[in-house]
Amino acid sequence: MSRRPVTEMTRLSAHLAVCGGASVHLYTYPDRSPILTLTTGDVTVTIVMSKTDLDTSAMRFARELADAVTRFAEDCQRFTTTTDGPAGSASDYATADGSASTSDSAPRSAGRSRALRAA
Repeated sequence: MSRRPVTEMTRLSAHLAVCGGASVHLYTYPDRSPILTLTTGDVTVTIVMSKTDLDTSAMRFARELADAVTRFAEDCQRFTTTTDGPAGSASDYATADGSASTSDSAPRSAGRSRALRAA
């Protein structure tokens, strides 16, 4: 009796509510691809691709992710702006290149890291 290969994928959907301790960490290394982690509450999501997985579709995903995050931040900013100006100072937000413009820094335990802390 032969078995048919499983072709269905299980989808997981999660709501990541941004809380005061939420953070984003980017770890970069000289000899391997980067690791991106999103942490909020008890949930951590890690995005990593091996160097051999970095084909055109992986690069398209990475660029789409970066574009979506930029647009997300811009739209969130729209809701924090009042008639007197932004609710927080300019230093509370990330720069366009994804580096943190806050004084918060991530531990540098593995490679180089950039951290963005959610308010």
